[in-house]
Amino acid sequence: MIISITSLKGGVGKSTISQNLAVCFAHMGYKTAIVDTDTNASSVHWSGLREEGLPEITVLGLTDSEALRKNIKKIHNDYDIIIIDGTPSISKLVSTILVLGDVVLIPIRPSGFDIWATEKFIESYEQAKMLKDDMRAFFVINEYNPRANLNNEIKEALNELAIDTVNTTFRTRIAYGEASVLGMGAYEYKDPKAKQEATNLANEVLHILQNI
Repeated sequence: MIISITSLKGGVGKSTISQNLAVCFAHMGYKTAIVDTDTNASSVHWSGLREEGLPEITVLGLTDSEALRKNIKKIHNDYDIIIIDGTPSISKLVSTILVLGDVVLIPIRPSGFDIWATEKFIESYEQAKMLKDDMRAFFVINEYNPRANLNNEIKEALNELAIDTVNTTFRTRIAYGEASVLGMGAYEYKDPKAKQEATNLANEVLHILQNI
């Protein structure tokens, strides 16, 4: 199973969601790998911080479209779940990331700027669907605050788009950042609410994958 996590905007939580899903899947017993396609290599650096004794998660850095395609084929049978941590750009690489995924997750923060960037992303998504008409994509709302009116307005605006939104949201929590700098996911950290959010998203994504 391949999960592509991508967006055309930086700072929306692609690596946060990639790392937290990978940690949850690894604790569930799935042999898991992350393929980091961003030149910032956040997930590659994160993997170097993981302590011995935590479930093993392989992390590879691949920033070239053809290298990504070829290497995914090579390792596909070696892992139960591969997560592609995407890059924020309009490029052939993004199209490749979209096409490779059994499911595509699109992190988005509840802000007007993110919605505007999403409109451009949908254009790339529609083009990729011409190559893979059964593509399944879902928005994942990150840094969500239910008490803020704008957050709820953005959530309603997403319902008007052609792409569905998963039920699970990641709230604004310092635990995600603190866990990341320790090479951990929220599942392994001390905030039970963040752990529950990560677990809920992992279970929801598994349910989607099992019903494709």
